[in-house]
Amino acid sequence: MQTSQITLALIPKVDLKAAARLCAEAMAENPLHLKVFGQDINKRQRRLTRLFSGLLPYIARNGELSGAYVGQQLVGVLGRLSPGHCQPYYLELIKLAPALLASNSPLGWLRTRHWLNQWAKFDPATPHWHLGPLAVAPNHQRQGIGRALMEVAINEANGVSLYLETDKLSNVLFYQKLGFHITATPTLLGTKTWLMMNKQPYVTRYTL
Repeated sequence: MQTSQITLALIPKVDLKAAARLCAEAMAENPLHLKVFGQDINKRQRRLTRLFSGLLPYIARNGELSGAYVGQQLVGVLGRLSPGHCQPYYLELIKLAPALLASNSPLGWLRTRHWLNQWAKFDPATPHWHLGPLAVAPNHQRQGIGRALMEVAINEANGVSLYLETDKLSNVLFYQKLGFHITATPTLLGTKTWLMMNKQPYVTRYTL
């Protein structure tokens, strides 16, 4: 799908490394990432890139990994895990393990494990699409790219609920405008987080 100069499409395998770098750069200042991956910005981005290098292929195998492009340049990413694939099975855990272990120090890995395990406990039992990450390149933010990616996910959900987690209040307000409501607000590693679900119809516009 194309809107204005932005093209929305599934991310091919050749662009997965670029997608991992984009997510790491766009989400480097997230409160949980600061707690888990450290205060040094360069080290934090390297660690996040390793994490997303394992996570994004998992999402592509078990759902949809959408991208926003300006020409050939990837400027936005949205992951969607299909119903029943939110939590990795044993074989998927084996595939994910190298990226997870390489993404942090031993202490940082314990923080990562605590963070992911706590969020997993809240995962809804009802069928749902699990969204995330949603990331837009810093120099392309506030141009409607994130909204356009989200509207594709909403349009293609076929009546199935959408679920996500965030650790930024600004994101909460953004998702609420798209029809999401807060289901829980757990505090992880001293950081407030919001769990949200969309069960309401939403009229999409695809405008940028």
